[in-house]
Amino acid sequence: MKSASRMVSSLRAGVRAMLKRLLSQRRRTELKRIQGQARKQLAPFLMLVHGSFTTEDLVSELERRLPTNFEILMVHSSFDSFLPMYKGNAKDLVRALVDFCGPKRTLVMPSFVMGGRDYDAAAYFKSRPFDIRTTPSEMGMIAEIFRRIPNVRRSLHPTCSVCALGPLANEVTIGHHLAKTGLGPDSPFGVMTRRHCTILGLGVEYFRCLTHVHNATQTMGDEFPIKFIDRTTQVRVIDFDCAEHEISVGLPDRTKKLDLSVVGSVLPREELVEWRFHGVPMFVIPEAGALTRRLIEAARRGITIYGKVAGNRNSVASAK
Repeated sequence: MKSASRMVSSLRAGVRAMLKRLLSQRRRTELKRIQGQARKQLAPFLMLVHGSFTTEDLVSELERRLPTNFEILMVHSSFDSFLPMYKGNAKDLVRALVDFCGPKRTLVMPSFVMGGRDYDAAAYFKSRPFDIRTTPSEMGMIAEIFRRIPNVRRSLHPTCSVCALGPLANEVTIGHHLAKTGLGPDSPFGVMTRRHCTILGLGVEYFRCLTHVHNATQTMGDEFPIKFIDRTTQVRVIDFDCAEHEISVGLPDRTKKLDLSVVGSVLPREELVEWRFHGVPMFVIPEAGALTRRLIEAARRGITIYGKVAGNRNSVASAK
């Protein structure tokens, strides 16, 4: 039987999926802004209810919650959700994560460029290049601070790039711009599937940010039971040596609406751990590869992150 926390999380995921279907991206962004303002006004109440914690407290919590055998730690984050309970700043948090991984493990964070306020990558890159050295991440303050750390490597992919620091950083990031798809088996997400990679959410629920779900979709390719509109755009990219390239980048099919509540139904409790630390939402998926395998198994039964498919067919009609 599902735990109460898993049931609440699944309900929240379902509500989020419904809002994505009913509201435009601009409207959802505005609601997020209003929510942030309300959170600031409620700061004294949040402190009273949840108390406060330090960087050291957080590291102790991660040591208790995370497996010890991971090679890669993929971190999704929202620093706003840490406030006002957290007594450090975003730089303190990034330094703590780097130290937590140490010299023998690799820290990875997304440095995606979604296309600005309207999430329109084609329009965004029409008037500017993707410069691996200077184009900022759109994945929040923590990810952007990490991107700027000396010796952090970034993959050369305009929309799905990741940053990595550690012994596997080159393996994770190299050749991403040559991958058939940005999130598939020949991308950094394929490396994370094959390696012992733990996915950690700090200040976010899994249904808000779990990019790794797309690795299963793109690994299945034509076997995936839902077909997508094939859209691409040409992007000028500039690498670390200042050399320029032009590559074709796939664009998401916005006619398909994600519903990540399915993740909570296909992963057993030990493969998706959710909790709140002083009111801050957190989650751990101990093995990224397990997530890919479970979603592939589910898709073959007609259960996907885009909804259920009638019967057990390998395809449905493409969107018109």
